[in-house]
Amino acid sequence: MLVKNLLAVASLISTVIASEGTADLSVTACKTLFKKVLYFEETDAKAFCNVDNQPALGSMAHCLKLSPHPKAIETFLKDCSSFGLTEKDFNQAYDNATDYLVSNFTADPDFNATQIYTKPIGLKKAKVDAGYRSAVDRFYNYNWSTWFGTALIGYWFFIVLVAGFCNLLYFIAPAFVKSLNYGFINFFRKYISLPATGRSKHLEHKSFLRIFQWIAPTRLETILICGWLIMALVFQIVHINFIQPDLFWIDRGTGVGRKLADRTGVISLFLMPELILFAGRNNFLQWISGWSYSRFSLLHRWISRACTILVIIHAVGMTYNGKGLGKYETRNAKPYVQWGFVATICACIMCFQSLLVFRKKNYELFLLIHIIMAIFFVVGVWHHAGSADQGYIQWSYASVAIWAFDRFVRILRLISFGVKKANVTLIADETLKVIVPKPSHWKSFPGCHAFIHFLKPTCFWQSHPFTIVNSHLEDNTIIFYLKVKGGMTHGLYQYLSNQPDNKAMINVMIEGPYGNRLPTRKFDTNILLAGGNGIPGLYSEISDLSKTNSHTKLYWIIRHYKSIEWFYDELKALENLNVETIIYVTQPHVGLDGPIGGFATGPIGGGEVDADDIDEVKNEKSDASASEDDDLSNDHILQLKQNLNHIEFREGRPLVDDLVKSEISQANSSIAFVTCAHANLVDSTRKSIANNLSTEKRVELFESNQAW
Repeated sequence: MLVKNLLAVASLISTVIASEGTADLSVTACKTLFKKVLYFEETDAKAFCNVDNQPALGSMAHCLKLSPHPKAIETFLKDCSSFGLTEKDFNQAYDNATDYLVSNFTADPDFNATQIYTKPIGLKKAKVDAGYRSAVDRFYNYNWSTWFGTALIGYWFFIVLVAGFCNLLYFIAPAFVKSLNYGFINFFRKYISLPATGRSKHLEHKSFLRIFQWIAPTRLETILICGWLIMALVFQIVHINFIQPDLFWIDRGTGVGRKLADRTGVISLFLMPELILFAGRNNFLQWISGWSYSRFSLLHRWISRACTILVIIHAVGMTYNGKGLGKYETRNAKPYVQWGFVATICACIMCFQSLLVFRKKNYELFLLIHIIMAIFFVVGVWHHAGSADQGYIQWSYASVAIWAFDRFVRILRLISFGVKKANVTLIADETLKVIVPKPSHWKSFPGCHAFIHFLKPTCFWQSHPFTIVNSHLEDNTIIFYLKVKGGMTHGLYQYLSNQPDNKAMINVMIEGPYGNRLPTRKFDTNILLAGGNGIPGLYSEISDLSKTNSHTKLYWIIRHYKSIEWFYDELKALENLNVETIIYVTQPHVGLDGPIGGFATGPIGGGEVDADDIDEVKNEKSDASASEDDDLSNDHILQLKQNLNHIEFREGRPLVDDLVKSEISQANSSIAFVTCAHANLVDSTRKSIANNLSTEKRVELFESNQAW
């Protein structure tokens, strides 16, 4: 019903506009009606404006006198003003030609399509009207394409402005936002804005036939994307028709094929700058909306898929049109068409190789291929669209300008930070701790991230985003915690494994900070849920919230006790902060092989021991029985708990739904949950919050996870 209504409204508007037409199209129609007659050489710039060529000028005068547009003659005279043609000359040519008009010039024995014709032609009113309607139908398609392309761009700009206004309210009117917890608002949040598209999975990957993997958007994201896709579909259908008789096309298929090709081609050009903007790190829409880079990446992927389909339809439509006109081979031999093929092929390759399975397998290879294909795509479009005189090359200019601006700002950020010596340590065989001195002018904020370049021959060109943690021990020092996976981190793992104490000094450059500040300070209670290596993403939030009157509680879910080793210093620092900390250890049976915190322990109650005792314990352990190993491991764990006695340790896996319900019921007023954890935990939290919204207090969810 929605599509049918949109089609009806758009068709009505198009009919009104087309009936009015433009005077320019009257002139175009008359010129096209005379295209089979050779009145002058192609090199004659004056063409129909030449007062000395009375047959040509007289024919045009009679045609324009019959035109349905009242300003047809005025427009023609304006176009010919540079050649000195006046209204008097025009009228005299009309009068002179009247007595010599040939109505059926093809039957005239003197007519020869290859020789200059010296008689004026008189067309019938019906033919002039049909020619005008054909011209309006033919060329207004470009206008519609421009308007529809603008609407598709404007759709996201409008959504971003609304999102930006809503995000701003959190900071300038927090009391108003916290009051939005009544029926309709909670209904909308429960069923639209908070839940995943399906039952529960949002960040957790879904798959089909293994190769097709994806991250499901939230339900609101899906609605917005589907709304845009429906608009894009409708805009390819509206006002695509075939008028009979048609001045330009010999049959319906040829005409519709060209109109559809023009429509899809023009609209795809409009989408190019937006595609590049959404993929960039320095996207001003991200600053306005408060959206994450992940969300803009999601939009980038969906818009690019739609754009690729439009490009393919454009190619198919032009192929069908060329074959119908017998111009297929001659068109394909032209460079601008060949560059169009290059752009189409590159778009298809980019869409296919950007599947999640390839991005997960080798992100650096994906990125390299993607950038190369994108460059050839833009260059191909540049040469292809640049052949037209409608100004469509401007969209290529805009695309290159946006890309160049993003790269320029990224380089400035790197230069601003400079090259620094980073202390990189491999901890617990699972995490890289990177300590970097920063310039005094370089400021970070809670929840921000930055891209690290390790200046090593094997990976200096790579950059990956990691959350920034400000050191509590040294001023002007920032820390990154990198989980060892594949690619760059695995290469660093291998390098550090062969270094003394698993440490090395490596030159780095930092690009950032990026991200948006969360409005957590505006909530009375903040519950931070971290999992595994997600804790750095929330630590800066904790440090910031501890300076407020907010009740802050941190939950950290880890597999083994040894995971505490790489974040021990920060956990110890929580002792002096206003935060309640609870750590869940899901596999407590995996004990500790050694002490954490820089010292060893003896039996329970034995207190701390020195370095010699550590060696003694290690020697004894090699000869001890399994039970003695367990006892020693338990001693390490107990000593760890004593050293972190401000933290509550719980063994087992938390029941997320019960945890969320409990925290909401205990909160005196507004409460915000902030998550940075494994996808399953984050999705479970999202589902639970959506199902437990309160009418007594505002319950909010902020995700710090980034899906790159």
